[in-house]
Amino acid sequence: MSDADNLARLEALYEAFREGRPRPEKVACWLSAACLLMREDDPDALVAQVRDRQAALKSELGWRSPTGALRWLYAAMMTQNDIPVERFLAARAALQDHVGWFERASLHAGGARAALMLCVGSSEDTPIERFLAMREALQPPWWRASASVTDTYAAIHAARGDDPAEVLALREAAEAVFRANPRSRGHTRDGGKMCALLKADPHEAMARFEALDAARQTHKALRRHAFRQRFVQWAIQGLGVDDALAIETLRQAVPNSVTSMGGERTALAHLVHTAGRSGLQDGALSAMDAVIAAQTAVMVSVITASSVAVTASSSSSGSGS
Repeated sequence: MSDADNLARLEALYEAFREGRPRPEKVACWLSAACLLMREDDPDALVAQVRDRQAALKSELGWRSPTGALRWLYAAMMTQNDIPVERFLAARAALQDHVGWFERASLHAGGARAALMLCVGSSEDTPIERFLAMREALQPPWWRASASVTDTYAAIHAARGDDPAEVLALREAAEAVFRANPRSRGHTRDGGKMCALLKADPHEAMARFEALDAARQTHKALRRHAFRQRFVQWAIQGLGVDDALAIETLRQAVPNSVTSMGGERTALAHLVHTAGRSGLQDGALSAMDAVIAAQTAVMVSVITASSVAVTASSSSSGSGS
């Protein structure tokens, strides 16, 4: 489908979320709707399935991860990929059962992120052992360790059956390419991780990155709303200048209920533009993009709410003095 068709479909799914109860807050509605773009079912029927899964997750997990907006997003990804809630819960429990107490505490979100990626990316047999082996191989030094990043990449690689040694070799080769360019050097590790994940040629990716980076000089909108880290990701995904301009057009077309803070509008426009593009987004990669966008949205909303509260408190104190 075209970008216009995808955007119209997104808006129909969003309205289906907003018309019923319970429902997530607005940004989570948009991101959950984006997760469902590849399904051709009636929007109301799809959203009903998401609500059923969200209710099941709430009943089974209570306060445990995923919570809040992310719980809706997980329910949407499971609906998109026809994953029963029971399978996700079993994978989450299996991850905790296969590790000791210390390792269990180090799993991101209690193993929820890894469980989602493993379920989306693999068949009925969830490769728990393969994930744990991949996670150990990809674990960075403690001073730059991030459980959310390691678990996400390890789960997608494990779901595909990748060999840990090959993944590390691909990362190292790609990192050398990104390190050699002063304008991409600050994103060397990100470039290595993504190239290995997509099995992308780093030299071709670098050529696309350089074209995207140069386009910032001639296209004001790209200077304002796109950054080098994002260009690295897009270049590795095979996106070029025309794609970046199309994403900017979508960013402007996204309804105003989606804030521009934290890059949410650009992230949503990217999900819309890449939906259904063969070879660009498989289920697990789409899930990764959506979850990262949702986490950013949650953080931005918390920061914004805190700022408003502080401002209101300061104004109140000032008026009373």
